[in-house]
Amino acid sequence: MSESADADLVAYIDQARTDALHSFRFLRETGTLSATWTYHIAHRIPASDKLLTIRFPWPWEKSRDPAIAVESFAARKDLILHEPRIEADTVIHAHTPYLAAWSLAQKNFPILYVAAQRHLLAREIPNHLDRTRSVLDVIRERLDTHPELAPPPGLLESNGGANIWGKGIVGTSQLILLIEEA
Repeated sequence: MSESADADLVAYIDQARTDALHSFRFLRETGTLSATWTYHIAHRIPASDKLLTIRFPWPWEKSRDPAIAVESFAARKDLILHEPRIEADTVIHAHTPYLAAWSLAQKNFPILYVAAQRHLLAREIPNHLDRTRSVLDVIRERLDTHPELAPPPGLLESNGGANIWGKGIVGTSQLILLIEEA
């Protein structure tokens, strides 16, 4: 990789870190994140085979700095971002009060809020009950079985978590807030 490409990558990662910190703060300050502050990002770096991961620390950890890593996108074959029909470059695993409740109840999350329906076109977020299958496999099956439905914007994990995908770190975080209000 050339020096120019290295500098561009470093600048991109710095901006992504800034976006992640901003997003984490607004989700935490609005009460969108549950008490554990679970918020982990996987973001595909454009025009590359690079996946940026950002993991925020638990509230009891002394360090408040997120852990940042870059790895091969191609190597993460089971990652939902490999599904082109969802048109996403970012997936965020988060625990939020309402999505966690639906997740733990092992029910699909209905999107009833009209503003969210207009924005998403989807009417529910399915629950990932069979944890022996990957998120990617579950969503591909749903898209293949119901091509007439809009792709869901995420998948509940049936353990209190949710995986929400979208475009960009800030945009996907805003989507989490919108869905939490739905």
